[in-house]
Amino acid sequence: MIGCSWIKIPFQAIRAVLSGFVGIGKRGALERDLSALRPQHVIIAGLLCSVLFVTGVIAVVKIIVN
Repeated sequence: MIGCSWIKIPFQAIRAVLSGFVGIGKRGALERDLSALRPQHVIIAGLLCSVLFVTGVIAVVKIIVN
């Protein structure tokens, strides 16, 4: 599974950020994420999720207004 770490880490970072956005998660998952992820992964995933959230909100508002 070492060869798949470049695929696994972004998904793990996105999962950690989304659970932080929603406010759910178990302590064991938090500790696992802290030990496996680098801060850069979490920052990039957080920025990406934030941009997608804001874009989604703007799109919904535009649809409702029109």
